[in-house]
Amino acid sequence: MNHLLLELANTRHTYRKMINLYWATIILTVMLEYLIHRMKSGTTPEYFLSTLVLQAIGLAVATGVTEMLYRYRKVQSDDLLIITGIIYASSIIYINPTIGIVPAIYIFPILTSMLSFNKNRILLAFTLVLLCFGLLYTLTPELRIAMQPIHIIGVLFLYIGVTIIALSITSSGIELLNNLRQATEAKQELLVKNIIMDKLSKMDALTDLYNHKTFHEYLEKLIEQNERNQLSLQLAIMDIDNFKKINDTYGHWVGDIILQRVANLIKETVTPNDFVARYGGEEFAVIFTEKTLEQSHRLVEQIRQQCAMTLHTELDSQAATLSIGLQNYNKGEGKEALFKGADASLYAAKRTGKNKTVIQSVMIDHKGA
Repeated sequence: MNHLLLELANTRHTYRKMINLYWATIILTVMLEYLIHRMKSGTTPEYFLSTLVLQAIGLAVATGVTEMLYRYRKVQSDDLLIITGIIYASSIIYINPTIGIVPAIYIFPILTSMLSFNKNRILLAFTLVLLCFGLLYTLTPELRIAMQPIHIIGVLFLYIGVTIIALSITSSGIELLNNLRQATEAKQELLVKNIIMDKLSKMDALTDLYNHKTFHEYLEKLIEQNERNQLSLQLAIMDIDNFKKINDTYGHWVGDIILQRVANLIKETVTPNDFVARYGGEEFAVIFTEKTLEQSHRLVEQIRQQCAMTLHTELDSQAATLSIGLQNYNKGEGKEALFKGADASLYAAKRTGKNKTVIQSVMIDHKGA
């Protein structure tokens, strides 16, 4: 049985309903048998009342064991349900042996076994029913007298027929659930592929940062939030100094390593509420949210200083420095003004010596720090 069938068999609400049905059956059985015996002649009231009480107690004990195991031990045993059903059916047949049709009630545990979606369990229920019927027939003279050979053949055909139907329904159910599982797995695979493709369309393959297109989409949404909810927002554009010289001198493979290391440093420094993207060849963009301009400035300075102190063996133990332009967003300015301000600050940092941060064209010179 596959995982889906096991889950269905072990966690279904049907188990609770079956136990409730057993409790209700005790009441119905006692009531019906009382009415049947009332209509009979030759039976003393004291005798059949005591018999009904003993039967009710026995059925309550069997059901109580199932109830306790389910409620306090979390046991959901299909075998236990089947055995309880056989006890119910056997007690009813034993109390009413003169009613020729009553052995038909043994189909109840066979039908109960269908809940397991297990053919072997259905065959087990069928085998137990045959054994119990044979035992009752042997030990109960009244049952032998009441049942003619044609009745026995009819009852056996009934057991066999119900078992065949149960097996057929189970086979159809298993096939249906297998088809459902395959369809679910196919849908999950497609969902995973779509998620991967969506991520690939948004991410830069080299640095595992968001790409240029996603950066602009996200920036537009954050600006809309700022306009509606006064969300604090700053944009930093970072550029690796002399990156073309690094590629020309040490090779593009070294340039790729530097890009990855700088990207990792930025990701590790910013907070989860910030958005980091690779904007261009050696340029990175960071959108800071829920921070003051001073807090964002401290973060970009931490990134710049760490880059300046990190020596790379691929660069003959030299550092790759960053120039940074930082711009605060003011309500109503729009995306273009924000980006142009950050870009102008970056240009000012580059023009005045590099390895520094410029905020809104006001230089914060920490060169050499």
